Amino acid sequence: MSAPPSDATATAGPEPQGGHARAHLAVLAESMALPVLTGIAQGEVPTDGFAPLGQWLEGAGPASPLRRMAEGFDLSRAELEVVVLLLATDTSERVARAAAEATSAHGGVVGGGLPVWLACRAVAGLCPSLLAAALPLVRFGIVEPEPASPRIEARLTLAPPVLDRLLGRPVRDPLVSARMAPLPVPATGPGEVGDLPTALGRSLASRGPLALPPLVLVPGVPPEEITTALAALGLTPWRMSGNDVPEDAVARDLLAARWSREAMLESAALVIDAIDGPSEGPVAAFADRVLGHVLLTGQQVPDGIARGVHVVPAPGDGPAAAGRRWAAALGPNRAARLGREVDRVAAQFRLDAKGIATAAAEAAEAVDAAPDAAGAAAALWHVAARSFTPSPLPGVHLAEPAYGWEDIVLPPATEAALRRVESHVRHAARVFDDWGFAARVGGRGSWRGRGVAALFCGPSGTGKTMAAEVLASALDVRVMVIDLSRIISKWVGETSKNVAAVFDAAERSGSMMVWNEGDAVWGTRGGVANATDRHVNAEVGDLLQRIETFSGFTVITTNLRQAIDPAFMRRFRFVVDFPLPSVDERRRLWCSAFPPQAPVEAVRWDALAALPLTGGSIRNVALGAAFLAAEVGRPVDRTMIEAELAEELRKQNLPVPHVAWEATA
Repeated sequence: MSAPPSDATATAGPEPQGGHARAHLAVLAESMALPVLTGIAQGEVPTDGFAPLGQWLEGAGPASPLRRMAEGFDLSRAELEVVVLLLATDTSERVARAAAEATSAHGGVVGGGLPVWLACRAVAGLCPSLLAAALPLVRFGIVEPEPASPRIEARLTLAPPVLDRLLGRPVRDPLVSARMAPLPVPATGPGEVGDLPTALGRSLASRGPLALPPLVLVPGVPPEEITTALAALGLTPWRMSGNDVPEDAVARDLLAARWSREAMLESAALVIDAIDGPSEGPVAAFADRVLGHVLLTGQQVPDGIARGVHVVPAPGDGPAAAGRRWAAALGPNRAARLGREVDRVAAQFRLDAKGIATAAAEAAEAVDAAPDAAGAAAALWHVAARSFTPSPLPGVHLAEPAYGWEDIVLPPATEAALRRVESHVRHAARVFDDWGFAARVGGRGSWRGRGVAALFCGPSGTGKTMAAEVLASALDVRVMVIDLSRIISKWVGETSKNVAAVFDAAERSGSMMVWNEGDAVWGTRGGVANATDRHVNAEVGDLLQRIETFSGFTVITTNLRQAIDPAFMRRFRFVVDFPLPSVDERRRLWCSAFPPQAPVEAVRWDALAALPLTGGSIRNVALGAAFLAAEVGRPVDRTMIEAELAEELRKQNLPVPHVAWEATA
C-alpha cells in the first residue's frame, strides 16, 4: 500500500484507487459526521447524513480497505456508517469536539470514545445488538467497545490496526505478527506458474458449510509454488506453523478473529504447515474459526474439520515435459523408433520421474523385439498402463478388462458412438499437441481439457458396464470401477479426500474410471435443509469439477437419463444411449451366450429371441441353465432354459411368458 498523502485538506469525493482515496475517505467521513453530531448537540433530529457513503463505495476500487471489510464481513449499511463515524471522531478535531458537545448536551459523561447511545442516534438503523460479541464489528475486532453496564453506555473506538488501514498505514496487529508472517513471492517469468493457480482458484472460489471457502489441502506442493500461485490469484500469502496454533481455546479464537480481520484488509491467504500429533485438534479448530482462505500442507487433513475440504494434488510435468522425460528414459534409438508415440504414452500415463524410468526399463526388451514401430508402441503402452498400481482404496476396484469387441452385441448406432469415443481417446495426443487444439481448450502445455467424459444411459442389463470394458480392452488400459456409495460420504470433508485419492490413482495409472449408477450423484440437486446438505452439494460439485478437468477417460453409467441434472450434461463429451436389444440382437445374444465347448441340445434361438430380455438377463439365464445341466450330468435343454428363465423374470417381478419352441406357419 502507498503512504497517505500529506495534504489532509484534500477535497472529499469518491476516488477509486490509491492513498488519495483513503485520505478522501477521512475527509468525507468528517463532512458527513460533523453536521450529524452538531445537529444532535443542538437537539435536532438527525437526517440521513451518511448517504454519500454509498456513492463513495461504488467508486472505490477493490483494494479499498473499507470496501474489503464491507464485502468480506458482509457489513450492513448501519455497521459501515458507524465505522466511518468512528473514523471521523478519531481523525478530526472538529468532529471530536462536536461529539463531546452532543454527549454533554444530553447529560452524558464526556470521555474517550463515542457512547453507544450517541452512535445509535447518529446512525439510522444502528442498535446496541449490532455490537454483540458474535457479530462482525466486535468479533473481528473492527470496533473496540469499552465495557459498561448497561451496554448503551459503552464507549466505542476503532481498533488501531483498522484505523491505520483506513488511513493508508499498513500497520499489522502484533498478535498476528507474533505467530505468522507474510511470505516473499519468488520472481517468475511468463508461463512459469503452471496449472496450480487454476486448481487453487477453483477450490478457493467454492463454498462449503456455513458459506465458508473450504480448507484446501496441498500435499506435496513446494512452499514457493504455493506462494507463487496465491500471488497469481491476487492474494498475499502468509504462513504459520501448526505448532504455533494456541492450545487454549480463548487465545485460539482471538487469534482466528484477528487474522480474519487482517486477511480481509490485506486480501491474504494463510498457509498452515500441518504437523501430526497433539496439535491436530487445535489446527482443525483454528482453521474452522478463520473466515478467509486457509491452505494446509502435509499429507492428510486433521480430524474434526467442519468447513469442508478440497484437496489439490501437486501438479506434475506438463505434456511436453513428460514426453521429454520418457524420451530420455528410453534412450535416443528407442525414442526415435517410437516417434510421436512417446508423446501419446506421456499424455495418457501421469507417472512421476521414477515411474517413467522403471517403465522404460521394463519395456525396453519388448520394444526392441517388436517387428515394427507400431508393435514397439503397443509394447510400451502395455507396460506403461500397468506400471503404477495404487494402494487399495475403499470402494475402488482396479482390474483388467474382460471383454472385447467380439463379445458385445449392440445396435449399429450405439456401436458407432462407442467407436467415436475410442477414437477420441486414441488420438488425443495428435489432435491436442500436433494439431494445436490444446491451446484452444485448456491452455498450451496444460493437461486441462484433454480428458474424455462419457455418459452411458440405458436400462439395467443393456451392456453399459460391459461396453466400458470393451473400450478399455481396445485401448489396452485397466478399468477402475468406483462404488459411489462408498465414495460419497455424509461426513464433512471425507468425500473430497476420497475423490482426490481416486483421481490421483486414475491419473497416475492411466486407467479408465467407471462410475456406476451416476444418477445417484449427478441427479437433480437436492434441497439445502442444513449445513450437511450444503456440504454434500459442494462436494458433489467438487467431484464434477474434477471429472471435467480430468485428463484421462471417464465413463458414468445411469439407468435413468432423465434423472441427470441438465446442468451436468454439458460436462460430458459423449452421451451414448443403450436401448433394449432388438429381436435380431437378442438372437445374436442367445447364440453367443453358450461357449462353443458347452454341451447344448438343439434349441430354436428364434423362440428365445422373441422374448423381450436384456443382454444381462440372457447371460444370467444361460449361466444358470449350464449349472442345472452340470448338476444332472446332461446337456443343456429346453426345460433347463425355461426353469432359469422363470427364475430370472421372478427376480424382476415380471410374469413368465410361454416359449413358442415350435415354429408356427
